[in-house]
Amino acid sequence: MSAISLTEQQMADFKRDGYVIARGYFTPAEIDKLQNKAFNDDSLYDRAWNKKDGSGAVSKVCLWQKTGDDLYSMFSRSRRLVDSCEKLIGEPTYHTSTKIMMKEPFVGGAWEWHQDFGYWHKDNLMLYPKSISCMIAINKATIENGCLQVLKGSHHIGRLDHQKTGDQKGADLQFVEEAMKYHELINVELEPGDVLFFHCNLLHKSNQNRSQDPRWSMICAYNAISNQAFEENEAVYYPLERVDDDAILNWQES
Repeated sequence: MSAISLTEQQMADFKRDGYVIARGYFTPAEIDKLQNKAFNDDSLYDRAWNKKDGSGAVSKVCLWQKTGDDLYSMFSRSRRLVDSCEKLIGEPTYHTSTKIMMKEPFVGGAWEWHQDFGYWHKDNLMLYPKSISCMIAINKATIENGCLQVLKGSHHIGRLDHQKTGDQKGADLQFVEEAMKYHELINVELEPGDVLFFHCNLLHKSNQNRSQDPRWSMICAYNAISNQAFEENEAVYYPLERVDDDAILNWQES
């Protein structure tokens, strides 16, 4: 069990609101190590997908499913994430994906209103919304550089239909516009090391980056083991071996 975990109040907030922000969940020393790795990792660009928004602006996303012994996996396998997700879901979980989101200065594209379960239900054949994403701020996320926006409590609506918008899939805007009448829009501004835990049915989006500052984040996603795909598809189940809280600072490049 990790010594770093969500409090009972934070878990209650998550259940009510569909998200919770854990400030300083990773230390400055841990994030400094992640920044040094990610900002100098050419393979992220080599493997990234370019995702256009509805206006054609591009965000870069590098995604993988299988964890290993690399520095990124020391975060995604960390007990402080996995243990907290299991408490929130109420069941044993496994890692489904990690992605690095690279929203570059002036040109980084928007992400349309969507729910993660809107993709995962249909594309990965998950039956139940028993999944959580953990967004780790690699650098500062602000309104100016296109931070995430969420509709507070919108996970209670349930899964909405999604359709193509640019290279992305967005939630049915008729329902999103109705939801905005009842659910407060929150700008999720984060400092490096903050973590946003959010429910797979929470409506969220982000605007284009029109600032001079990049906005990078790492999002680790987890699903209940009981909720694996009911037919074989590209979403592969890999057993998850957790690492202790000191694994990040102890990690050495091989």
